[in-house]
Amino acid sequence: MSDSSLDPRAKAHAYHDAAADTQLEQRSVWRTPEQWSDLISQRIEEAMRNGQFENLRGRGKPLGAAAEPYVPTEMQMANSLLKNNELVPAWISDRNAVLAAIDALRSKIQRAATDYSAALRNAEGSLACEQVEARWQAQLSSLHAEVRALNRRIELQNFKQPVTFLEIFKVCLEEEVKQALQGG
Repeated sequence: MSDSSLDPRAKAHAYHDAAADTQLEQRSVWRTPEQWSDLISQRIEEAMRNGQFENLRGRGKPLGAAAEPYVPTEMQMANSLLKNNELVPAWISDRNAVLAAIDALRSKIQRAATDYSAALRNAEGSLACEQVEARWQAQLSSLHAEVRALNRRIELQNFKQPVTFLEIFKVCLEEEVKQALQGG
């Protein structure tokens, strides 16, 4: 019997069975990410050789950045000017300066704590220990004044920033010293 002599249901079942076999064969092909990458690269190179990329709109021209939908139009122009001239808004550069000042202060606290610990270990006698302790208290007093000034700067910076999730947390001298003395 030929396919034309089969009733329509038999033809449908035969077609369905053939399609299922093809899908099963296609599903059973498992490829590693490298194999997929190679396959994709081959297909792209083949399309390039066939000239399928020759008629693309804007070919040879830089891609234009899409407008940002959540930024007001007047700010989009200002942002593009800043970006094209590799500049950043003042609040971002101020924020970076504050973060750098925090890092510098933490390094200073770490050095002071390391020096204090070493001096305390090397001190012989109660008089030497008292001198080391007096120097440490003077350093803490100086650091406390620096922390107060830095925390004020952090407050001002947090008021300037347009986004609250970038808030900079204030420095707590006691916590910083405790962490530095513990070696962390």
